[in-house]
Amino acid sequence: MAIYTIIRVYEVPAENQQQATDRMLEALVLHVEKDFHVKDVIRDPGAKPGQGKEVKLTPPPGWLTLALRQLTGKA
Repeated sequence: MAIYTIIRVYEVPAENQQQATDRMLEALVLHVEKDFHVKDVIRDPGAKPGQGKEVKLTPPPGWLTLALRQLTGKA
């Protein structure tokens, strides 16, 4: 079985590395890390760093969202 590498990239504004770490930990505790999320990258087994492909790791819309889109005619 192959093992893929999935990397989540975050950009955290801060004065130094310690402050960035503290802010990221606080965001994780408060479940708002998506505010700092930039992109997701997947790398094939055996691929070297930098050879990954950007992917969207968002869940599909739920049934209620789909129903409302159909009723309102929005795409």
